[in-house]
Amino acid sequence: MGAKDTGIVNIHGRDYETVALRVKKFREGIGAGMSLVTEIVHRDETCVVMKATIKDGTGNVVATGHAEEYRDSSKINATSALENAETSAIGRALAALGLGGTEFASADELKRAIVDKQSITPTSGARGRVEVARRKIIEDTAILVKDALAEERDFDALGLCEEFTDPDEKTYLWTFLDSKERSRIKTQAEAAKQRKVA
Repeated sequence: MGAKDTGIVNIHGRDYETVALRVKKFREGIGAGMSLVTEIVHRDETCVVMKATIKDGTGNVVATGHAEEYRDSSKINATSALENAETSAIGRALAALGLGGTEFASADELKRAIVDKQSITPTSGARGRVEVARRKIIEDTAILVKDALAEERDFDALGLCEEFTDPDEKTYLWTFLDSKERSRIKTQAEAAKQRKVA
């Protein structure tokens, strides 16, 4: 099974589990009897800060995670900064509990990381035609798209995809998605078109 089936995405030789996969593992495994709660720490027209807390069966805090999102950082954050911050906070709390794959960083943190240009070699096809820095952003966005779809936030997934207008960038993003995920995004795109016409 590949990354599309497992919920594990390999980025530059390191494995990252989607938040959706980590939540599934939490619910089915070590999280039995534990609670996972999120709260808004700060929210205004500029920024959202979320906190995720995991407690054991006796109410003791065993892990926490925080995340911050700025509404003007992307098109999707203009409408869904809270949702993205919540997903990232949950991912960090689960990582602190030990459910983080091989890396602690969340997908959102990866999206902001400095690109190591020496670690990526040119390839053919759409990936080869997309600049190194943009490839990193697209690869990390693919994780966010998968998380949004897993949480049934299809419209948010569409918004993330629509941030890329270059055909090669779109093609490269879609290589990370399976046929069902692509179909769901296409359905949302058609619904969005219908709403504009109406």
